[in-house]
Amino acid sequence: MKRPGINGVRALARADDWAVQLKLKVDARQFTLDKGEYVRQVIRDYSPIIVIPKAAQMRFTITTITRTLHNITERKWNGLYLLPLKTGAIPFVQGRIDPIIESNPVLASKFSSVDNRLHKQSADGVNLYVRGTNIVRELQEFPVDFEIWDERDRMVEDNLEDARHRMDGSNIRQTCILSTPTIDGYGVYAEDAWAQSNQHLWEIKCPGCGRYQVLNFNDPALDYNNVKLGNDEKDTIVECAFCHRKITDEERPALNATGRWTPHNLGGTICGYHISQLNSPTQPLHEIMADYFKGQREARKLRSFWNLNMGRAYTAAGDKITPELLDSCRMKGYRMGGIPNSWVAVGIDVGVQIHVWCWHFGRNDQKLLWNVKLFDNWKDLDDFLGGLMSWSGVIDAHPEKSKAAEIALKYHGKLRIGFSEDRMQASEMAVFHTLKAGEAGRVNIDKSMALDTFIQDYINGNAWLPMDARELGEPLARKPWNGFYQHQLQMVRLEEENSSGTIVGRWKKNRNPDHWHHAGMFATVAAQFKPTLTVPSGISDMLNRSVMA
Repeated sequence: MKRPGINGVRALARADDWAVQLKLKVDARQFTLDKGEYVRQVIRDYSPIIVIPKAAQMRFTITTITRTLHNITERKWNGLYLLPLKTGAIPFVQGRIDPIIESNPVLASKFSSVDNRLHKQSADGVNLYVRGTNIVRELQEFPVDFEIWDERDRMVEDNLEDARHRMDGSNIRQTCILSTPTIDGYGVYAEDAWAQSNQHLWEIKCPGCGRYQVLNFNDPALDYNNVKLGNDEKDTIVECAFCHRKITDEERPALNATGRWTPHNLGGTICGYHISQLNSPTQPLHEIMADYFKGQREARKLRSFWNLNMGRAYTAAGDKITPELLDSCRMKGYRMGGIPNSWVAVGIDVGVQIHVWCWHFGRNDQKLLWNVKLFDNWKDLDDFLGGLMSWSGVIDAHPEKSKAAEIALKYHGKLRIGFSEDRMQASEMAVFHTLKAGEAGRVNIDKSMALDTFIQDYINGNAWLPMDARELGEPLARKPWNGFYQHQLQMVRLEEENSSGTIVGRWKKNRNPDHWHHAGMFATVAAQFKPTLTVPSGISDMLNRSVMA
């Protein structure tokens, strides 16, 4: 016999049935899957890791909130709801979570024990914590069974492992990761996220021929296209990829009722879901496509279209170093080594190993990669620097500040300690401090400006690499290149609003090593400080055939 009310077996197991039975209100409306049936499988999926690159306003945030409250009250699981910043956590709770709880007196009574802005505890002693990723100490205080990472692409990358370790003591360890995407290779589109998933795509049935298909616009992973562009957004239509019947705005929402999720990467090791606004229950096609047409004249609008409307990553020139960009800088006939063609700019990044990048310069001031070195100890670095003649260098101040200071003091006037960070008021890439006797030289670096300059040198053809550049750096057996390339592919440039409300570009790292990228950046900064005694560019051409004239 079926038990009544919220104690029903289906309500215990399924968060959507539970929400419907309780008549919960989300965003001031009754919880329903009507015309949003794509949510059903997602809210019921308890795979260990779920990743969702999401278009805007597709009900996934309210889905994860509903499931979170169900986990707390019915499954008795302690949870962490993670947001990018702590400052956004309080209004999120007040505007999104609290109204759902307060929409049903039974549910509200379950949170009467502890009910503050960032910590809620049920009458059974089960905890829900809401945190921002920018305060690392607040991610080290409590054990949980499940986590929701909402807007993953905007989170502080360095602190996510601390959050993940909050589940180490649980046998459940369930993580749902969702975000409006940003740039390919980062966040929900990182190598260990969507690319590693089984890549479920939402398919609907054509009301004409009955064939199932993803409503697709220019996704290269699919061999058909449903959006037929007109002269503008109002002249654009969606049609069946097979019978070419037009699918109207009035028809599209209802097609979700018979839709299905289909995995497109059967070798995926985690679970992934993606759907665009072409399946939106509320958005008409002309509003979905408006930023696409505006984006033909304004790059920011085009980025907004792909990220928010399509739920896909978008990489513009200058947002990320790509293998294709690096390949375009390989110059036929050019090889590293030999006698430097000029003075040498040296960049040194310090990690478990020491990465060294050396530019020298062509007749038109192009930056040419003269040498790269990978050292296991400081003595080898010292020996290498001691063998250079005319050079200027910058060494990473962290994590070995004392060692960096020691070697910078030994090469006083040539090597400076680099302190790199995003400096809001900076008007130039680097400020070289006046040298003082007995103190290591130092340079303050605006990190974003330096990394912008580094990639622009590639884009503008001002940086030359040897033809064997793919073979440089740490060996990587499973990649078509080695560490020199791989490290440079990790960082991305994201636009975000600063504390003054201004949109600024900042470079973000993921969890993968990026030492060569930083070594190259430090070398580019060093190239701004020409040593007093230099070798005129090109003077060694007669002696060194390895350098391209």
